[in-house]
Amino acid sequence: MAVWWCVLFPLFFLTLSCVYPCCGSTPGLLQAYSYSLKSTRCTHARVQQLLRRYKEELLDDEQFEDIDLELQTIPSLSTDFYHWLQMKDWERLSAASQALHTFWAHLDMKRKEMEVDKVEQREAHWMGTRGKAKTSIPQGIHRIQTDLRDLMTKVNFQVQCPSYKLMNKHIYPSLSTLTRPVSPSSSHQAPSKSLWTSRLEGYVILRDLERYLTKLARDFILLKTKPSGPPSAQPSGR
Repeated sequence: MAVWWCVLFPLFFLTLSCVYPCCGSTPGLLQAYSYSLKSTRCTHARVQQLLRRYKEELLDDEQFEDIDLELQTIPSLSTDFYHWLQMKDWERLSAASQALHTFWAHLDMKRKEMEVDKVEQREAHWMGTRGKAKTSIPQGIHRIQTDLRDLMTKVNFQVQCPSYKLMNKHIYPSLSTLTRPVSPSSSHQAPSKSLWTSRLEGYVILRDLERYLTKLARDFILLKTKPSGPPSAQPSGR
C-alpha cells in the first residue's frame, strides 16, 4: 500500500499542475484566469438556458420579469465602478469565491425543496414531443451546482497563490467547507410559504446568478488583460 501511495501521490500533483497552471508566475496566473473565464461563460450559458425553461414551465411565462423581487441573503449585484476598478486581485478573487458559495448553497436548498415537492416533480418531468423524458429542473440545478463547484475550485486555487496569501489575512477554508449548506432565511423557514412564493424564490436565485456570472466574467477579463507584474508590485490605487 505504501508503495502505491509513493507512486500515486506525485502523479496527483503532476495532474493538478497540468489542470491548474502554477500560480507563482504571471503567465501561469493569466492562463488560470483564462480557464476561469471560459468556465464562467459556460456556466452562465447553462444558467441562462435553465432560467428560461424555469420561467416557462413553473411560472407559465417565458418572458416573466419582476425586478422588484429580491432575496436579502443573495450577494448584492450593485457595485461602485471606481471601487470595482481599484480592487486588489486577491480581493476580487476572495469576493468571487464567497459569492459563488452563497449561490451554490441557495441552489442546494431550492433543489432539495423541489425534490420533495410532488407538484414540482410532476411538472419538472414533463415529456418531450418525442416521448423522451427531459432532464428535470432539479437535475438542471444540480448540474449548475457542479459547474459552480468546479469554478470555486479554480478560484480558490488562484486565491491560494503564495503571493496572494501574503496579502490576504483570511484563512481560506477547504472546498468541502465552502459547499456546506447555509442557514435558511426566514422565508425558507416560514411554514405557510405558498408554492408560488417558492417558485418565485427559485426564479430570483437563477436570475441573480445569471447576472452575477456576467459580472464575474468581466472580473476575469480584467484580471487577464490588465498590465500586471507580481501581485505585490501592483499599484494600490488612491
